[in-house]
Amino acid sequence: MVSVPAPATVRRTTVTVPAAALGPASPLPRFTRLRELPYPDVGPGAAPDMLERVGYGRLESPLPYPVQEDYGRSRREAELPAYVLGNGVLRATVLPALGGRVWSLYDDVRGRELLFRNPVLQFANFGLTGAWFAGGIEWNLGSTGHTALSCRPVHAAVVAGPDGDVLRLWEWERTRDLVLQVDLSLPPGADRLYASTRVINPDPEEKPLYYWTNIAVPESPGTRVLTTADAAWRTEYTGALIRVPVPYPDRADVDISHPMASRFPADYFYDLQGQHGRYIVSVEPDGRGFAQTSTRGMAGRKLFLWGSGPAGSRWQEWLCGPGARYAEIQAGWCPTQLEHDRLAGRASVSWTEAFGGVDLDPEAVAGGYAEACAAAQAAVHQATDPGHLEARHERWLTDVADAAIAGQVSTGSGWGHAELRLRGRPDAVPARALPFRPVDDDSLPARHLLDGDTRGLAQAAGRLPVPPVSDRWRAVFEEAPDSWWVHLARAVNAHVRGEPGRAAEQYSASLAARENPWALRGLALLAGDDHACDLYARARRLRPDCRGLAVEHLERLLAAGRPGDCLDAIAALDPAMREHGRTRLLEARARLAAGDRERAAGIMESLVVEDLAEGDTVLGEVWDALHPGAALPAQLDFRMTSPECSPGH
Repeated sequence: MVSVPAPATVRRTTVTVPAAALGPASPLPRFTRLRELPYPDVGPGAAPDMLERVGYGRLESPLPYPVQEDYGRSRREAELPAYVLGNGVLRATVLPALGGRVWSLYDDVRGRELLFRNPVLQFANFGLTGAWFAGGIEWNLGSTGHTALSCRPVHAAVVAGPDGDVLRLWEWERTRDLVLQVDLSLPPGADRLYASTRVINPDPEEKPLYYWTNIAVPESPGTRVLTTADAAWRTEYTGALIRVPVPYPDRADVDISHPMASRFPADYFYDLQGQHGRYIVSVEPDGRGFAQTSTRGMAGRKLFLWGSGPAGSRWQEWLCGPGARYAEIQAGWCPTQLEHDRLAGRASVSWTEAFGGVDLDPEAVAGGYAEACAAAQAAVHQATDPGHLEARHERWLTDVADAAIAGQVSTGSGWGHAELRLRGRPDAVPARALPFRPVDDDSLPARHLLDGDTRGLAQAAGRLPVPPVSDRWRAVFEEAPDSWWVHLARAVNAHVRGEPGRAAEQYSASLAARENPWALRGLALLAGDDHACDLYARARRLRPDCRGLAVEHLERLLAAGRPGDCLDAIAALDPAMREHGRTRLLEARARLAAGDRERAAGIMESLVVEDLAEGDTVLGEVWDALHPGAALPAQLDFRMTSPECSPGH
């Protein structure tokens, strides 16, 4: 009797993992980027359309999202809500509460995990809004970097597909006001996970489009990454984007198709020259590997490698714990991540990706680059024929993309509902397929504002100290009845647009209506050093529990040349805030400035800065000031570039 492959089903489960606490989002609007990206210095060989995309669409701040920076580094066993899409061959475990991350992709037939499944859930300062974590497959919509949705919930639902359950993920991405839809499916008996993705522009105006799928794969000394290309654009976080041959010998004259052969972190964006059936494979010396391929829409493929040097190893330990190593293979809409395309008004773009295992001949894997790529390409196309994938995508567009959900299993943010209310166009997205319903979250004050419910707004306003900042919302704030929060929202909107006079006027009006720390902080950002320090002190008296206010106050005291006052302010903090790594770093800097080198050096010896940013060079700078010419200790070495290179982002 012939067995019939089972259709895919979705079931609820939990993932148990040692996890850090994410902590609350910051109440302080961030008016600049979390890390300064150097403007790309593009080398010879770039086409005019690439140069135009490189110069277009960069975000200047994470607004309207609040920053997520209050995570810790102590981890406890936690149970994460998850959903498993399985068909008896593959099992994809998805975390809707954390950006829809595919945490695990397990092949039951091959008997192995296909992705890098992080042994811990550790947040770190890598995302557009701060918190991010390593591992699995992530869906990055927004701008250069890890999406603001990385550590935020997205909507999830089951859809009845033609060959089984489809797990649909969707959310309103607020930096661009674009809608992301990802439909995950597993045909009966298939050993490929399909992700059919659509980005919708609900508005008449053109928008910048940035999208990349990032896939963490296990890394060993023998790991090899393969894609058919003879050139790539290389960047090392210095701002330079240089076209290099593939395979490219790095400084040690070794082939970087072996990621651990490189010493320092680097990105390689492969020049695929309009290939049909683009793919990227990560494979071990025994031939076991993982492959991604897609329809024509995804032009980019990338390798990110940490390298085998001390800084890359330190970052891996920071993100994953001792002994764990991964690299990232990625696929995107544009050829590189320094580019943004243009998405026309009320238009959408879509594509389908396929993910799964491959088994290559070990001799081919160990051979020359061209031979290894030919074997990888043949295996990928045998498992996922490019023509079949294009046809599958067209069927998805026709039969599934707009299909009504059968049942919502997880709730994202309420901002999609608020944004559609603002526009007065509930049909701006397919309502039955992508329902945006009210959610009791920080969108509630905005809903009260749209309803004209001044009492409800007054009661809920404190839940949204970081207001929306689009032109549409600004027009609403300008017409709304005055209140301390409405004045604050007007001030933030003026501040982010570089209108300091209007911002100061509205911060002051907010203070006149009600003494509040957020308006005081806004005025502090606009003031000279000494007056700013006084304003911060007033704000902190109102919110002594706000670590972000304390950090900004201490930084401003240092900038004003007042290290003694900075140390006095640190001494007055509560113990938990005083012992935070960011505070300890500020104390070391203050003691160094005050001439107390011995105590500054003592702090640096055991310093752990929980929210240390990717590319931040401050630890090395303080160490060098204390110990000129001395080697940077391994526990402080997070340098993303070689010491000979200029500091990157």
